[in-house]
Amino acid sequence: MEIVIVAVMVIVSLAAVHLAHQSRSGGLTVKRQFGRTTVSRIRDVTSPGIVQLSGTVRELDDAPVSEASGRPYVARDMRITIRDGGDGAPTRPASNAVDFLLDDGTGVALVRARDAAVLIDRDFEAPRTTLDQVPWLDALLRAGGYHNGSPARCRIDLREGVLSPGAAAGVVGHAEPADHEARMLGATIIIRPIDKTRVAIRAT
Repeated sequence: MEIVIVAVMVIVSLAAVHLAHQSRSGGLTVKRQFGRTTVSRIRDVTSPGIVQLSGTVRELDDAPVSEASGRPYVARDMRITIRDGGDGAPTRPASNAVDFLLDDGTGVALVRARDAAVLIDRDFEAPRTTLDQVPWLDALLRAGGYHNGSPARCRIDLREGVLSPGAAAGVVGHAEPADHEARMLGATIIIRPIDKTRVAIRAT
């Protein structure tokens, strides 16, 4: 019996370390990618490669609206602290983004933002609630691998930052010439992930 208890404690500890790493890794990825590149103008990007751009966000269609704060966004950066009665209160990232256009005054880029690493100032704090009261968040956490046996007793603290249409943003990713779809949207280049390198997005 003691061996089982020790094994459970070890697993819980390893899970807590993994969750803490996950909560920081998005921000570290973004900072690292921006630190390795300098800003280019869209009109000057003439060959494929990793570039950093800075400009104004334009949504493609109607921007999704945050269930937490009611704000439209093309990217959001959330940190969720889960208090489920255990020894710790792990914090998980739950960021997401949708494709958008970036206009720097010299040209327009189509940013393929799915699975992007996002870093935005988390300027909104939702009232504390329990997981059963926010089914959209429960679904999002489960998609990220978190499962809670008692949502009614799982307390949630949520902080959120959003990148809204019209806001200034920086983007790092692999640039390539626009395809037909991008040209129809007025873009001259596409920014997308390449290999295992995610597109990085931050508010500026």
